[in-house]
Amino acid sequence: MKRKTKINNVLLFIITFYFNTVLSQETPVSWTIISNDSILIYNAQIEKDWHLYATYMPNPNDGPLPTLFEYTPTKNYLLNDSTIQENPITHFDDDFGVEVSYYEDNALFKQKIKITTENRFLINGKISYMCCNDVTCIPLEKEFEIIINPD
Repeated sequence: MKRKTKINNVLLFIITFYFNTVLSQETPVSWTIISNDSILIYNAQIEKDWHLYATYMPNPNDGPLPTLFEYTPTKNYLLNDSTIQENPITHFDDDFGVEVSYYEDNALFKQKIKITTENRFLINGKISYMCCNDVTCIPLEKEFEIIINPD
């Protein structure tokens, strides 16, 4: 009986730890995603003392993870060029040992698309990004869905 109680206590601890970790995970960036004609606009609001890394990094194979936009392909649209980003802050980061590019407070990204249908459709995708403060870095993902109404 004692062994069964011990196992139950260990399982309860693991389950409690898991849910506390998952449910309390910080999300220091909130995203607003809209479409304006043939442009997808991603606005990131970044909490104080945090920063979000740029899409185009000075050392893409070293350092923190860049912000990446992935799209589920459909016949309704094509990506037109690459993601456009505002000018980030760039400096040498002692912790990563390389130059990094990032944003504080807010960031704006844009993606031009070519619409290939006259019907209303959805664009689905995912944003993968990393946020850091003076203590920790958190890799995160945000799934999105945008309704497009061609004119």
